[in-house]
Amino acid sequence: MNSAKHFKNTMCTLVALSMLALTSTAVIAAGTVKMKFSHQNNVYDADQLLAESFKELLEKRTGGAVKVSIYPGTLTTSEEEAMEFVKSGTVDVDTNSAGHLAGFYEDIQFLQLPYLFKSPAHYNVARQSGVVKMILAELEKATGLIALGIYSDCNGFAIASTKPINTIEDAKGTKLRCMQNPLFVDIYSQFGFTVTPTDWGELYTSLQTGLVDADDLGVYCNNIFKMSEVVKNYAILRQMWTQKVVFISPKTWKKLTAEQQGIVRSVANEAIELTDAWQYAREQEAIEKVKAEGGNITYPDTAPFKQASEKVYAKWFAEKPHWKAWYDEIQYLDPAARMPKAYKK
Repeated sequence: MNSAKHFKNTMCTLVALSMLALTSTAVIAAGTVKMKFSHQNNVYDADQLLAESFKELLEKRTGGAVKVSIYPGTLTTSEEEAMEFVKSGTVDVDTNSAGHLAGFYEDIQFLQLPYLFKSPAHYNVARQSGVVKMILAELEKATGLIALGIYSDCNGFAIASTKPINTIEDAKGTKLRCMQNPLFVDIYSQFGFTVTPTDWGELYTSLQTGLVDADDLGVYCNNIFKMSEVVKNYAILRQMWTQKVVFISPKTWKKLTAEQQGIVRSVANEAIELTDAWQYAREQEAIEKVKAEGGNITYPDTAPFKQASEKVYAKWFAEKPHWKAWYDEIQYLDPAARMPKAYKK
């Protein structure tokens, strides 16, 4: 009887422990945070690299407690709609063009002033500046979303056109499609272009039929979106460093522990660093590819374009005087312009 009773008690204990183990597993599984990372571009775009890097690093560092699914150009092709999805928590992480975000917070346009950044090194330092952090903080208030950081999308690095642009005179009368952002329109109008509104989805046929003659997507972007089939000329101006912002839903943020929130911010910054570096390399690679395939790469003298930009600065500084202080701070952060005072002697 004692043996039977002992056996029965042992079995009850084992069953209880098994149930506890199963319950614990269920709790852990239920506690896993699942994120949807959406962007509006294809799988060859830098947005995809950013999403993949974010996913791999985040899942690894949280030990699988946070899982990320990526949706490239499938959940929505509208950045405005994507922001609503993030706000509602339907989408957890998303990328949005700074040009579109100007409708929520106009001062984000400051970052897209012509020739604001002098090089990738300058941009990378300035991206971590107090000015940018303040802009992102204000953007969070305006959108109700959490901004994890900004990265370059390489638009504005070059003008792609159906006819060569060798000088600023060649820009005059050239019908250019760009985002219908007031600052962009001012910049390209001062350069002499005829800014022509064209929906993104119709850009290929617009270039093909002559409705527009040029775009400002840069060499690599024209390649991955197939515009290179209808444009064969690229003027390397590096006139503008357009950005995208990585947002996370506040509803998703609240699901994370303080430690996980720290990991998300760290991982987002690392993924941004990688994506920026990757884009600069791909842009140069795309330039070499165009040359090898017989396309036309020109390097117009940028001095006249910079001179034309002075009117843009004058107009926007008059409307927004605080931009001048921001500009001076950003210029100070150019590594090529800084050196110890003793070095100058």
